Amino acid sequence: MSDILECRQIVKTFRPCLRRAPIQVLDHVDLRLCQGETLGLMGPSGCGKSTLARILLRLIPCDGGTVLFQGRDITHLSGQALLPFRRQTQLISQRPETFFDPRWTFQQSLTEPMDIFHIQGGRRAMVAELLDQVKLTDELLTRRPHQVSGGEIQRLALVRALLLQPRVLVLDEATSMLDISVQAQILQIIKEVRRRYHLSCLLITHDREVAEYMCDRIQTLPAEPRGGPV
Repeated sequence: MSDILECRQIVKTFRPCLRRAPIQVLDHVDLRLCQGETLGLMGPSGCGKSTLARILLRLIPCDGGTVLFQGRDITHLSGQALLPFRRQTQLISQRPETFFDPRWTFQQSLTEPMDIFHIQGGRRAMVAELLDQVKLTDELLTRRPHQVSGGEIQRLALVRALLLQPRVLVLDEATSMLDISVQAQILQIIKEVRRRYHLSCLLITHDREVAEYMCDRIQTLPAEPRGGPV
């Protein structure tokens, strides 16, 4: 299988303040996500899993290394040059409420990304199809984030991401805040959506059982970041 998203020799250091030593969170890390697979990324808290995911999505810069999408170096792209990549890679986090404006209805929140990326025809049909895929009704579209459950808002976050027809989903502890029964439902929905839309997924989790259930491969980051001069 060909690689769709890859990073090579990624280095990331955080400098909390002048009085504290820098912390090297990622030390020459490699990762490759193949077309059509689900890759599990595991490791304890603080090892840099979420940081690596955000570097892969070009949400934060790295201090060294290379990010490639479909074989193309995108490490230093910015602005308009990054827009096609932004559409094709979407993030689902453990706090989906942060993806929605609390003042807006879900109808407004789902319309926003389609406006940004100029998706015009068939909007209503697209939303209806995706709501059906995640087992929700359109009645929720008139509500606001505080008016739905954790499982419902996580599924609506998935709908919002899928409206852009991405090729890659990054799931950062996407079910860790949910009850066990709701977590199982969401994981099954993600599996079904992945097959239906031929997605490649990077799944970040602490849970070995979740990783083994969902993933084709698992990669583990080293346990602890390194402090001191870098």
